[in-house]
Amino acid sequence: MSIDVIFLGLDGVLFDTEALHLAACNAAFANAGLSLRWSLPALRAAAHTHGYARAIGAAIACEPLARDKRRVAELFADKHRQFHQAILARPPQALPAALALIDDALDAGCKICVLTDMPAPAASALLERCFGADVNSLFAVVTGGANFDGPAGTGPYARALNAMGVSPGDAIAIDTAVPGLRAAGQAGLWSVSVAPYGADVVRPRQFITFDALRDLRASPYTPDQRGARELAA
Repeated sequence: MSIDVIFLGLDGVLFDTEALHLAACNAAFANAGLSLRWSLPALRAAAHTHGYARAIGAAIACEPLARDKRRVAELFADKHRQFHQAILARPPQALPAALALIDDALDAGCKICVLTDMPAPAASALLERCFGADVNSLFAVVTGGANFDGPAGTGPYARALNAMGVSPGDAIAIDTAVPGLRAAGQAGLWSVSVAPYGADVVRPRQFITFDALRDLRASPYTPDQRGARELAA
């Protein structure tokens, strides 16, 4: 059995963006007049359930502003703006282990796609500053601002696979947060978590290899057995 498509997230998968997200969240809190400030563990806890791009949503439930839709929208917009400006000023380099995975996968004839809930302008800025004109030749599909909460049959994974004519069982999604991994599983993809959570943290530099993905894909389990499809880092 082959791997035809690998979907990569950006946050913590292709790039180490934690410090930029943390600074953006705290700047947005300050600009909104909130006393809340996050540490790295607090950001990771929020990113686990919300994803890094929308991690700030975890703080809203604890504040009275949750009922003020305008202020909530402004908080998200300011956080995204702060993050985008940080990317333009200090663009992070792609993680070497992720680049090695991409090279090995492309050599094996596998398509590489980027699917992220990071806003499209920020996702484009990250990829263009790292890969330049090679973005279109390296990645078969690039989707920013993905909504992982929609129906599995019409979600971002399903749309991308349909455009490429690939079966979900022949695709693997690598991400760090529950929303993306859950959406991949619901769409029938194999999923791999490289989340930096918990006491025994495996950082992205100790990334999963393409050979390990092939071993997972060639396992004797059927794709609907989630225990076989999820390989926690």
